[in-house]
Amino acid sequence: MAESKKNKTAEAVETVEAKVEETKATEVEETPKTPKAPEKPLKPTKKLVSVRIPRDPVNNTDSVFVGVNFKNYILKRGTTVQVPEEVAEVLYNAELAEDAADAFAKAKEEAFNQKTKELAKG
Repeated sequence: MAESKKNKTAEAVETVEAKVEETKATEVEETPKTPKAPEKPLKPTKKLVSVRIPRDPVNNTDSVFVGVNFKNYILKRGTTVQVPEEVAEVLYNAELAEDAADAFAKAKEEAFNQKTKELAKG
Protein backbone atom coordinates (compact mmCIF):
# COMPACT_ATOMS: atom_id res chain seq x y z
CA MET A 1 0.00 0.00 0.00
CA ALA A 2 2.80 2.43 0.70
CA GLU A 3 4.07 2.03 -2.88
CA SER A 4 0.64 2.73 -4.35
CA LYS A 5 0.45 5.95 -2.34
CA LYS A 6 3.89 6.94 -3.60
CA ASN A 7 2.85 6.18 -7.18
CA LYS A 8 -0.36 8.16 -6.80
CA THR A 9 1.58 11.06 -5.25
CA ALA A 10 4.12 10.98 -8.08
CA GLU A 11 1.31 10.88 -10.65
CA ALA A 12 -0.43 13.81 -8.94
CA VAL A 13 2.78 15.81 -8.91
CA GLU A 14 3.34 15.07 -12.61
CA THR A 15 -0.25 16.04 -13.39
CA VAL A 16 0.07 19.28 -11.46
CA GLU A 17 3.38 20.10 -13.17
CA ALA A 18 1.85 19.37 -16.58
CA LYS A 19 -1.12 21.61 -15.78
CA VAL A 20 1.21 24.39 -14.62
CA GLU A 21 3.19 24.16 -17.86
CA GLU A 22 -0.02 24.09 -19.87
CA THR A 23 -1.36 27.14 -18.00
CA LYS A 24 1.88 29.05 -18.57
CA ALA A 25 1.75 28.24 -22.27
CA THR A 26 -1.86 29.36 -22.62
CA GLU A 27 -1.24 32.51 -20.58
CA VAL A 28 1.52 33.50 -22.94
CA GLU A 29 -0.61 32.75 -25.99
CA GLU A 30 -3.81 34.31 -24.64
CA THR A 31 -2.21 37.52 -23.45
CA PRO A 32 -3.35 40.02 -26.03
CA LYS A 33 -0.62 42.23 -27.25
CA THR A 34 -2.20 45.60 -26.79
CA PRO A 35 -0.39 48.47 -28.32
CA LYS A 36 1.13 50.77 -25.77
CA ALA A 37 -0.80 53.92 -25.22
CA PRO A 38 1.06 56.86 -26.62
CA GLU A 39 2.99 58.61 -23.92
CA LYS A 40 1.55 61.90 -22.84
CA PRO A 41 3.77 64.73 -23.88
CA LEU A 42 5.42 66.35 -20.92
CA LYS A 43 4.05 69.70 -19.94
CA PRO A 44 6.32 72.34 -21.28
CA THR A 45 8.26 73.73 -18.39
CA LYS A 46 7.77 77.38 -17.83
CA LYS A 47 10.78 79.53 -18.43
CA LEU A 48 12.07 80.94 -15.17
CA VAL A 49 13.45 84.43 -14.79
CA SER A 50 15.55 85.89 -11.98
CA VAL A 51 13.84 88.78 -10.21
CA ARG A 52 14.96 90.89 -7.29
CA ILE A 53 12.47 93.12 -5.52
CA PRO A 54 14.18 95.94 -3.62
CA ARG A 55 13.46 96.57 0.02
CA ASP A 56 10.81 99.18 0.77
CA PRO A 57 11.96 101.53 3.56
CA VAL A 58 8.69 103.50 3.47
CA ASN A 59 6.18 100.67 3.94
CA ASN A 60 8.64 98.31 5.66
CA THR A 61 7.00 95.19 4.17
CA ASP A 62 9.03 91.99 3.90
CA SER A 63 7.23 90.46 0.94
CA VAL A 64 5.25 91.16 -2.22
CA PHE A 65 2.12 89.30 -3.30
CA VAL A 66 1.70 88.51 -7.01
CA GLY A 67 -1.30 86.66 -8.46
CA VAL A 68 -1.35 85.33 -12.02
CA ASN A 69 -4.19 83.17 -13.40
CA PHE A 70 -5.30 82.03 -9.94
CA LYS A 71 -1.76 81.10 -8.93
CA ASN A 72 -0.41 83.12 -6.05
CA TYR A 73 3.19 83.94 -5.28
CA ILE A 74 4.69 85.65 -2.25
CA LEU A 75 8.14 87.00 -3.04
CA LYS A 76 10.57 88.05 -0.36
CA ARG A 77 12.01 91.53 -0.73
CA GLY A 78 15.77 91.96 -1.01
CA THR A 79 16.50 88.48 -2.37
CA THR A 80 16.88 87.23 -5.91
CA VAL A 81 14.26 84.59 -6.75
CA GLN A 82 13.39 82.49 -9.80
CA VAL A 83 9.85 83.07 -11.02
CA PRO A 84 7.91 82.18 -14.19
CA GLU A 85 8.01 84.75 -16.98
CA GLU A 86 4.41 85.81 -16.45
CA VAL A 87 5.12 86.75 -12.82
CA ALA A 88 8.09 88.85 -13.91
CA GLU A 89 5.85 90.51 -16.52
CA VAL A 90 3.25 91.37 -13.86
CA LEU A 91 5.97 92.90 -11.68
CA TYR A 92 7.32 94.88 -14.66
CA ASN A 93 3.85 96.15 -15.59
CA ALA A 94 3.21 97.15 -11.97
CA GLU A 95 6.44 99.14 -11.98
CA LEU A 96 5.45 100.87 -15.24
CA ALA A 97 2.01 101.70 -13.82
CA GLU A 98 3.59 103.11 -10.67
CA ASP A 99 5.96 105.26 -12.74
CA ALA A 100 3.04 106.54 -14.84
CA ALA A 101 1.04 107.33 -11.70
CA ASP A 102 4.00 109.20 -10.21
CA ALA A 103 4.46 111.20 -13.42
CA PHE A 104 0.74 112.05 -13.52
CA ALA A 105 0.74 113.14 -9.87
CA LYS A 106 3.85 115.26 -10.42
CA ALA A 107 2.29 116.93 -13.50
CA LYS A 108 -0.89 117.69 -11.56
CA GLU A 109 1.13 119.08 -8.65
CA GLU A 110 3.12 121.35 -10.99
CA ALA A 111 -0.09 122.55 -12.65
CA PHE A 112 -1.58 123.29 -9.22
CA ASN A 113 1.53 125.20 -8.14
CA GLN A 114 1.52 127.19 -11.40
CA LYS A 115 -2.17 128.07 -10.98
CA THR A 116 -1.56 129.08 -7.35
CA LYS A 117 1.28 131.43 -8.40
CA GLU A 118 -0.92 132.99 -11.09
CA LEU A 119 -3.74 133.62 -8.59
CA ALA A 120 -1.35 135.03 -6.02
CA LYS A 121 0.00 137.60 -8.53
CA GLY A 122 -3.32 138.69 -9.76
